[in-house]
Amino acid sequence: MVAVLALAGCAAAGAGSGGSSAPTGAPATTLRVGPLSTQNLLTLAVDDGLAAQHLADVGVDLAVSPSFPAFAPAAEALAAGHVDVVSGSTTAVVAALAGTPDLVVVAVEHDAGDTQGIVAHGDVTDVAGLAGRSVAVNRGGTGEYLLRLALREAGLTPEDVTVEHLAPPDAASAFAAGRVDAWATWDQYLVGAQALPGVRTVALARDLGSDNRTVHVTTRDVVERHPAAVAALYDALVAEADALRADPARRAGAYRASGADAQVAAALGALETPDVRPADDGFAAELARVAALYVEEGMIPGAVDVTGVAVDATRLIRAEDGGVRP
Repeated sequence: MVAVLALAGCAAAGAGSGGSSAPTGAPATTLRVGPLSTQNLLTLAVDDGLAAQHLADVGVDLAVSPSFPAFAPAAEALAAGHVDVVSGSTTAVVAALAGTPDLVVVAVEHDAGDTQGIVAHGDVTDVAGLAGRSVAVNRGGTGEYLLRLALREAGLTPEDVTVEHLAPPDAASAFAAGRVDAWATWDQYLVGAQALPGVRTVALARDLGSDNRTVHVTTRDVVERHPAAVAALYDALVAEADALRADPARRAGAYRASGADAQVAAALGALETPDVRPADDGFAAELARVAALYVEEGMIPGAVDVTGVAVDATRLIRAEDGGVRP
């Protein structure tokens, strides 16, 4: 059985813990996960017990923090040592790397490119039609990234539109009330907006060649000292994707349980189930392209070094004597 050292600064498992016991001869370890409020594969694997089950197999307890509304506060908690694993997007990771260079991505969700997009009111039927219109985005995140991609495709610049930097809940209200003409968003915000009367989907992520994905993030320290725990969590994400593929209604149910409107939850549940893939060389190239766009568009003050940020969890080695190494 794999032996793992106790995570530095980890508290004992408490509320939300998987409550597992370490294998004979192995000290107890706790991995603290900070899920997002959105129903990505990590959130689902935590809620249905698959994460706790796979971690228990390598002598690791699971402790779960209250959910985070976005990656930024989750990354702050990660940097402060309050949690060990969080979720976000490729774009959010790029934006955070300037201030938290220790971040590493260990798992990547691949979907059909229909969970992110740009919606608009009225007669806007394509990206070119955004010229002269107001567009809500979350500053520096998925929404702004999608808008910049779309403007590039149409030969437009940010000066050709009125960019409204709004947090997703505020953007939802502004868009529903018609105070902004368009909105670049994702997940249940996108699906909810698509259901509004007279709203058109101007472009989806797949139409724009987006490299932005849902990613699962930890620190280099956790990976280097505890690869068995990271590998086990990766396996739990794969198992969760398999479970969703076998029963897609699980995702709709999770969204309903989290408070989503029944129509929105059903639409999200009908989307193609994402796959989990390692943060391999292909993802590293995607990450580099996103970082380059951020620099070219002036969305971050300077170049960000993404070397080594992608860590392939399928290549982490477990050793019987506890000498586990990436």
